[in-house]
Amino acid sequence: MQVNFFGTDADVAEVWRWLLELPGVRLCEVYSRPGQPIRWFETWDTFERAGGVAIESLAAWSPAFGVAPMVETITFAPQTQREIGARDRTVLRSPALISVRRNNDQNQCLTSASISCWNEKGALERSICPPDILAQIDWKAVASASGAVSRRLRKVAPAKLGACSIMPDAWAKFRDREIRLWAWGSECGYPSKLVVEK
Repeated sequence: MQVNFFGTDADVAEVWRWLLELPGVRLCEVYSRPGQPIRWFETWDTFERAGGVAIESLAAWSPAFGVAPMVETITFAPQTQREIGARDRTVLRSPALISVRRNNDQNQCLTSASISCWNEKGALERSICPPDILAQIDWKAVASASGAVSRRLRKVAPAKLGACSIMPDAWAKFRDREIRLWAWGSECGYPSKLVVEK
């Protein structure tokens, strides 16, 4: 399940905040910094102090989703260990994580971001996770959390490019001609017939 949207770093931060406001939801690093443990964030303040949206790999998880993410340690090759001064890093693996991703810009245009998570059918068909682990996931709880944030995103978005919502900060910057949007193969500037205000 995936919902795409246009959002600046400020907009993406707002989506993370919404996830953290859901009962029991915590944010976590999907992979740790070299030589460090995975960091978990239960409050917005601790998340912001740690770097907020600048953290490279983030996901949301709740005990209500069922089975906890599996922890795996990745040991670096000897040369990499010497270069970065760390022996390994920790990685979380779970199809019960909700991700929010902001893509790189294309041709100095803001590309779409996304909020996504597995659903049961997709996980059973394509996940490398064992079936007994998948059976422990409360797919309704995962869908409910992801759906709540996706609905909130659509509600606050003042405009759309195609089916893709444009979040408030991105919309303000787009309308003020501070940014352009990447319309999947071409640049989109303001005003545009492709963009529909709500």
